[in-house]
Amino acid sequence: MKKIDLVYMWVNDRDKNWQREKNHWLQEIKNETRVCDDSITDARWRDNDELKFALRSAEKFAPWINHIFIVTGFGQVPKWLNTKHPKITVVPQEDIMPKDSMPTFNSVAIEMCIMNIPNLSEHFLLSNDDMFFNRHIDPSFFYDNRGRAIVWYTQNKKIGRVGFGMEMVESDYRKTILMAAYKIYKLFGKKFYKLAPAHNIDPYIKSSMLQCRNHPMLTRDFDAQIRNKFRTNWELQRWIFNLYDVVHNRAVLRKRRFFKKGRHFIYNLVNYRSCKNSPLYCENAEQAMKHTTPTLFCINDTINVTDAVRKQNWEFLNKKFPEKSSFEL
Repeated sequence: MKKIDLVYMWVNDRDKNWQREKNHWLQEIKNETRVCDDSITDARWRDNDELKFALRSAEKFAPWINHIFIVTGFGQVPKWLNTKHPKITVVPQEDIMPKDSMPTFNSVAIEMCIMNIPNLSEHFLLSNDDMFFNRHIDPSFFYDNRGRAIVWYTQNKKIGRVGFGMEMVESDYRKTILMAAYKIYKLFGKKFYKLAPAHNIDPYIKSSMLQCRNHPMLTRDFDAQIRNKFRTNWELQRWIFNLYDVVHNRAVLRKRRFFKKGRHFIYNLVNYRSCKNSPLYCENAEQAMKHTTPTLFCINDTINVTDAVRKQNWEFLNKKFPEKSSFEL
């Protein structure tokens, strides 16, 4: 591996033009397309300056990143971003997505086209703007010495017990994960129903991603969901690219674990390395970080997150990453 790029997706939810278009298309497709309930909430797009702090974390803890691409729509560019920085490229959504799919408000659709970014390196990381590097980290955290992606996962016992009974799965997000696992099972006979992605900064291999995208048994599904203006619960989560790589020995799975409190000395000792390096997924960063120092962390903004918690998260990030990065004006 000579180069590893980093890709972020970002949107300015305060943009009046973006708001008008979003509301217009919601009405346009009303009663025609099943839209996920959480895909149209403010929490889906709310900007709490996460991208600014994410870039600070990348520069501080992963300076080996070759180049950073920021995918945006509607001509949006963060007002604080130094677009002349040699390591930064802003990528308009329309440059990587089909014309008949625009405009889009569907991050899953955008993810299916990430590999179309011009000059994107063969090995690259894909991140939402609410995902951060928490301490110094080497490329070996994401790729082994054979160039295979290291994919962190969680044990999703609830889904595992249900199997592929989609009508019994309430979470739209879980359904998209199951859909990905189902497609892989139908194609290769490998079962991954009990696994779920760790939901953090993920490693990918561009040529393999393209191969999966163009697979004759998958391309119709990809083509359809790329044209969904908003998320539905019948889409393939980007997890499918990770599973495709695992099946073809281009990726290895690594389970996310955390230290247990109380009388769990043996468990903590046996799983010390995994617990120490596992990425963290949380809603309240300050509270979650009191008990662990993960390599990566994601602050997920949901309809359950209050303004008070959102303010605490901003203060936490500002305290952790107080110095401006060279990517800022």
